[in-house]
Amino acid sequence: MTYAATWTNANAQGRLDAGAHSIRDDDASEQAGATNRRRRLVYLPGQDFSSQIGAGKSVWVTTIATQFPPPFKNFRSSITSDILEPAIGGLGGSPASPAGMDWLWPVADADENKTLVVMNPGSGEVAFFGKLNGTSVWTDVTLTAGQSSVRAVHFNELRQAIEYIRRGRWKFPIYLSGGIFSQLPNTPWIGSSIANNGTNELRCVGFVRARTSDSPPLGLTNVTARSSTKIKLTADTTCNVEIYHCLRAIDFTGDPPTWNKYDPSASASWATPGGTGAGDATYIGAMSLTANVAGQLSNTALVTAVQNMIDGSEQNFLIRRSDTGYQTIAVSGELTVEFDLDSPPN
Repeated sequence: MTYAATWTNANAQGRLDAGAHSIRDDDASEQAGATNRRRRLVYLPGQDFSSQIGAGKSVWVTTIATQFPPPFKNFRSSITSDILEPAIGGLGGSPASPAGMDWLWPVADADENKTLVVMNPGSGEVAFFGKLNGTSVWTDVTLTAGQSSVRAVHFNELRQAIEYIRRGRWKFPIYLSGGIFSQLPNTPWIGSSIANNGTNELRCVGFVRARTSDSPPLGLTNVTARSSTKIKLTADTTCNVEIYHCLRAIDFTGDPPTWNKYDPSASASWATPGGTGAGDATYIGAMSLTANVAGQLSNTALVTAVQNMIDGSEQNFLIRRSDTGYQTIAVSGELTVEFDLDSPPN
């Protein structure tokens, strides 16, 4: 769904007109919801704004003045620090996941898809505040409770900021932690390796953490994967590989899969041993890899698979060697998801 913000108290352009619109409590409530949506996208919990906004309350100047938790962190601070320049690696793992998060300029002009930075843009970057108001800070950057007035421009800039922060590029390591080996079909094997001597195969199965199991989830939800989404694989030996979206729920740490079963403790078998049968996995594509050189794949099947993961499908991949040779090959991977936010909500 194409992104289009909707603000309740606004003119036709979604803005407050000074002298025509009163600043209302629901303006702050809508901003809180939009801010928290983006906090969850960058793997941060929603901030509790209830002490500042709520039914029957007026908008306090401290709603956008400099405040810090607990329990409240203001909209402008949250946008510029936690959201626009998020701390990567929030989910742990080795390497930490996500491996990188950038917001991209979403408007179809000469700067489209450049990385948004707060200030001092370099090559391939664009200054957020330069686009927002032609400066390097918010209008009336310092507001003092009991002295400053909350003005229409403050909420208009917050709304415009939210509308600009709608396209992202997130990078995730692929944790290839499971191995399935045809020669020992009922034994879990070491991940991050593939082999195929023409008689027996070692395949690897792994996962990404594009969203969490929290309620609501943290990470990528209510977004649409863009065609520029891509997967990179690196192998230590020249080879050909096939990549699949693995559809089965797998416990990689407590009950790792085998060649015959994706859930050994429940005696749940793959539709086809090796995990590429109907219902086990969907084929994404093939890559010819040169030793120690990252290969890249971006196609419709990958975008579809990633979109399904975003929408709730298993976030698992299966990789196999499709040519033959005597080597056992080490392989690593990275998934880059480019996306646009859906509407609603803001």
